[in-house]
Amino acid sequence: MFEKSLGDLIKGIRAHKRDEAEYIARCMEEIKTELRTTNPKLKSQAVLKLTYLYMLGYDVSWAAFQFVECMSLPKFSHKRIGYLAASLTFDESTDVILLTTNLLKKELNSPNPFECCLALNTLANIVTEDLARDVVADVLRLTDHSDPTVRKRATLSLFRIFLEFPDALRPSFAAIQERMKEENPSVACAAVNVVCELARKNPKNYLGLAPVFYRILTSSANNWMLIKVMKLVGVLCPLEPRLSKKLVKPVSNIMNNTSAKSLLYESIVTVSNGMMEHEQIVQLALSKLGEFLSAKDQNLRYLALVAIGNFQRTSLALVAPFRSAILSCLDDPDRTIRLRALDIVTGMISQDNLVDIIQLIVNHIRTTDGAFRNTLVEKVVQACCQGTYVHVTDFAWYISVLADLAVVPNNVHGVLIRDELINVAVRVKGVRNVAVATSLRLLGDERLYRAQTEQANACQVLHAAAFICGEFGTAEDIESVTIRSALSHVLRHETAHVLPGSVQAVFVQGALKLSIALAGRNETVAPEGGDADAAP
Repeated sequence: MFEKSLGDLIKGIRAHKRDEAEYIARCMEEIKTELRTTNPKLKSQAVLKLTYLYMLGYDVSWAAFQFVECMSLPKFSHKRIGYLAASLTFDESTDVILLTTNLLKKELNSPNPFECCLALNTLANIVTEDLARDVVADVLRLTDHSDPTVRKRATLSLFRIFLEFPDALRPSFAAIQERMKEENPSVACAAVNVVCELARKNPKNYLGLAPVFYRILTSSANNWMLIKVMKLVGVLCPLEPRLSKKLVKPVSNIMNNTSAKSLLYESIVTVSNGMMEHEQIVQLALSKLGEFLSAKDQNLRYLALVAIGNFQRTSLALVAPFRSAILSCLDDPDRTIRLRALDIVTGMISQDNLVDIIQLIVNHIRTTDGAFRNTLVEKVVQACCQGTYVHVTDFAWYISVLADLAVVPNNVHGVLIRDELINVAVRVKGVRNVAVATSLRLLGDERLYRAQTEQANACQVLHAAAFICGEFGTAEDIESVTIRSALSHVLRHETAHVLPGSVQAVFVQGALKLSIALAGRNETVAPEGGDADAAP
């Protein structure tokens, strides 16, 4: 009754969907009985079932010692189940990892390459600092094993050892360099992977390997390894200018000859990261980017936009030829492409083209909807106010843009527009009359009074409009009829009472200031068609 196989367990779980927890509890008790047996086959099957239950989310940490026992079984088909269970379930808090040291050392010194690989696979998953210190010499010896599969796995396992025991890196690095020179492509690729991962933390330490990387770029046909090396040299080139000059020819050859889009893209990124001073290869990379940008594949278009962003950080002139293609991406059905294109478009802005680009984005706002429309609104404001309005030369135009954005349907950026209107009116004295006129128009726009939902908050723009009218609408050069009109909007709008309390408070303050201004001119305070006691 206790000899259920893994297949039986799976069938039983599927047959007990309504009482799965009770069924698995019964199975757990059966498995505990099986683990106490001396039959290696039965014990290994019990460990296999526990491993499956662990993958379903059940806690099996209580059986860690039994996993170690299974690892010590003499038959390979039994012990590999124990090693699998250990590699999946053990972590740094597992106490019995200390008991695996001798087992791992025994397998690492086994003449059987399958047992060596079994130990290496498990070691890479459960290694701790103490375990790494004890087995690093054995793993290092296996990097020179006669079997290329063992050499490859030993090289990859060294990376995990370095992470837990960094002191092992310096004496072991010569072995990794030797593996990079291997004729076997899988072993060389494994060594390159290790170096690339190590170089992420401190690339400067690996400049000495530049000749090896150059040889790989000029002689290897392994696209995966070339991609890894290309990523690494892209990080190294800014650190050593002479290296970028040396790599112009091999990188150009790869871009011209490869049919792999992934390798071509990494070559383009490498150029954008560290070879920008070489015009010939930059132009080649840009021409290849044009092919990506015009491709039907959405993934290629997105990658092209990412790379264009890299070039844009160096020079706006380089990406100017792609302007129309990038703008067309704002209409792409893929939202990620639209957002990436929007970042690039706003990054193109200067004093010379601000008005044109903002007008193009505003036109897109009128034809799009949903969350992307609100993203466009936010980007317009951010683009104009960046660098404390360094690109804005006509603030009257900017106020008109803000007014247009204020009435965009379902606008969630009312607070942002409110703050910008007040900021410009306060900072730029020359546009206050324009701001007052625009505020009057906004105070009379019925759409803003209705735009108060849980998501939309465009009615916050009325806060700015009332503040501007009250603060700057009382100036001596403002005609009395304008003041009366402002007071009429503030006091008499029939739906003002539905606005948030903070907005109504500004309405009251504005009405008081406007009334005082009229009284100072010896004119009647009450707006036309009402009395002075009217209030929102």
